[in-house]
Amino acid sequence: MVGGFLVASAAVIVFAAALSQAGHHGQPFVVAARSLPAGTVIGPGDTVTESVNLPAATRKVSFQQQEPLIGRALAVDAVPGELIQASMLSPAGGPPARPVSVAVDPDSLAGLVTGAAVDVLATPAGSPGSSGAGGSGDVTVVVRGATLMAVNRGGSGLLPSSASAAVATLGVTDLSEAEAVVQAAHSGTVTLVQAEPSDGTGAGPAGSSPTPTGSPTPTGSPGPSGSPTPSGG
Repeated sequence: MVGGFLVASAAVIVFAAALSQAGHHGQPFVVAARSLPAGTVIGPGDTVTESVNLPAATRKVSFQQQEPLIGRALAVDAVPGELIQASMLSPAGGPPARPVSVAVDPDSLAGLVTGAAVDVLATPAGSPGSSGAGGSGDVTVVVRGATLMAVNRGGSGLLPSSASAAVATLGVTDLSEAEAVVQAAHSGTVTLVQAEPSDGTGAGPAGSSPTPTGSPTPTGSPGPSGSPTPSGG
């Protein structure tokens, strides 16, 4: 139902752009000039401005000039004429989102919209938590701050015809996060929750992310036990 609502909303916005070409007056806002798949880094020619009449709430999250969008990456697909909104963009300064599609608990999609930042949780199959009888310790954080790029509630090859789950396409930053999400989906139930800025981003629970590639290593040479020995005197 969420997916249908989002499709309908996008259709309304695209229709609004079409009305502007028919002589309806409004303010200029940025729309997609062509089909732009998720992950596209917006460049010159990818967007145009159209005069549309928008509600005040929509105007606040839309763009009237194309320049601020140059170099920004789309977190979701955009069709020709679709209004570009802030929720459709990957975080500024971050790499383009890498899409990975997995089956998720459909109940966890309630209240989530495409473009939202989500935390990915996993409950192993057969654990007490998966049957709803306690077992909260079995729930683990797989990825923090992924982007919900799309939702498919039917017709996907990832689900049997009788499945009650939905397929979510998540935008992650690298292959290790994609691997963790896929492994969680094959091992049990994946649940999505709205992310908060305090959650941070990356694989695993907050504070447990691996050391980023290129980070400085401790000074000194390894001792007998493999731990570095202090340099100097």
